[in-house]
Amino acid sequence: MIARILLSVGIVAAAVGFTFLGISTSTYEVHEDARDLSIILMAGGGLASVIGLFWYRAEESGRG
Repeated sequence: MIARILLSVGIVAAAVGFTFLGISTSTYEVHEDARDLSIILMAGGGLASVIGLFWYRAEESGRG
């Protein structure tokens, strides 16, 4: 159950970070703080997604 939540939250965080990166860099002035936050969101979301995926796969293979 927690693996599914971690996977879904990680995917959403990475998508929000990617969108926020586009917003923060599309203006005439690049907002450094917003860009840094979006990179953190993408990296953290990607990491959480990979951990959640492997955790979920390990739980599913143990049931079979």
